[in-house]
Amino acid sequence: MREKIFSGILVFILVLAFNAPILKADQRDEELTVLKTQVQELLNRIEKLEADQAKAKEESLKAKEEVAKIKEASQAVQAPRVDLANTLAKLKIKGRAALGFFDSGKAGSYPAGSFEMPDAKLQFSFAPDAINTLVMRFNLNNATAQSPLLDYFFLQSKDFIPALKDSPFSLSTRLGKFKLGFGEETWSDNLVEGVLPSNSAARVTVVDEGLEFAGKVKLDKLKLKPLGWVVSVSDGNSGVGSDSTAGKAFMGKLYHSPIEPLYLSTTYYNSGRLDSSSAEMSIAGLVTRPSGENDWDRTVWEMDARYDFGKGKKPLDPPAFSDSKAILRLSYGQFKDEANRTRDGNFGFLEGTYSWTEKFYTAGRFSFVDINGDGTATLNGVIANRYERYSLGGGYRWTDNTILKLSYDWNKNSWSGIGDTDDNLLSAIVATQF
Repeated sequence: MREKIFSGILVFILVLAFNAPILKADQRDEELTVLKTQVQELLNRIEKLEADQAKAKEESLKAKEEVAKIKEASQAVQAPRVDLANTLAKLKIKGRAALGFFDSGKAGSYPAGSFEMPDAKLQFSFAPDAINTLVMRFNLNNATAQSPLLDYFFLQSKDFIPALKDSPFSLSTRLGKFKLGFGEETWSDNLVEGVLPSNSAARVTVVDEGLEFAGKVKLDKLKLKPLGWVVSVSDGNSGVGSDSTAGKAFMGKLYHSPIEPLYLSTTYYNSGRLDSSSAEMSIAGLVTRPSGENDWDRTVWEMDARYDFGKGKKPLDPPAFSDSKAILRLSYGQFKDEANRTRDGNFGFLEGTYSWTEKFYTAGRFSFVDINGDGTATLNGVIANRYERYSLGGGYRWTDNTILKLSYDWNKNSWSGIGDTDDNLLSAIVATQF
């Protein structure tokens, strides 16, 4: 029995020994088959994912195209609409006004004493881009629509030549109707911006239609302030519209500060041939041709100086709103009305302003305009050979933009045929700007 059991065990061991490799081979084949199946399933899944990704990408592109079409259609629909917020950001408004009481002699403008608003201006500036600005100013003196209602309307362009940005030169232009920058008083010859309600006796000023070039030349290498220049070409004759004269007016100006407190300028103007038209350049209100002449032209030059004592933080122009301790201004010039019988003369002023406190200042001015020889003309509404004005007054800076002003003008005029005209003036006003 034992032998049989032992023989059986031996046979079983021998069978296992001979069949083990066969079993292992079958097992490996089965595992390889399973692995191949899994790899194939994985490849199929990857292929499906790639197909799904390509489809999703295609659908995304189509969606983007649809969105772009919708945006384009929306913009086309909204194009006629005005973006008010964006427009207002490009629009600037400023203005000024002077209101008060005026009392003059019998020959003056206010013989009975009168409450007036002789200066009221409203200016709009619209900048469609970084270079150009369209400027228009409305004249609303005495709260009525003047004729013309627009006294300025021009296009100003700055730094429009890229090649000049890194050079010592700058350039700007004006095209339209604007005030020419003749002389020292030109930017403060009004009741609001001047230190006194009145102007100098000559009040040389010109507003005309034309083209102006202006700029500065840097003098850093010489350790000097920039040299400023202005050149303009305009119609020359008075009135708005087509030029009715044979020539064009020319103005040239140079200005410079050789030292920080001192400002110097010189200006030259020639009206061109005016025929029988009046001139746009006004001297003491005189714009008409010499009596009996039908062909004439006007030439004017002026030299100016301004000295600032104890310069403050605010700009010197306009002087009434400057916080400098004191300002001294000096001007002298000559004019010549060329015709068969020439009319010529000279003019000038000396003006001083002193701030006693931050709020209160006083000011005085002597000014004159004179016709050479024994000739006469209508100067400030009075027929005279010489017209002088002595002005004294002061101001109280109520706020940064509002000043109370009080002044008295002694006007002296002489002519062999008449005595001094009674046109002295008392002014008490509130002047404000915004």
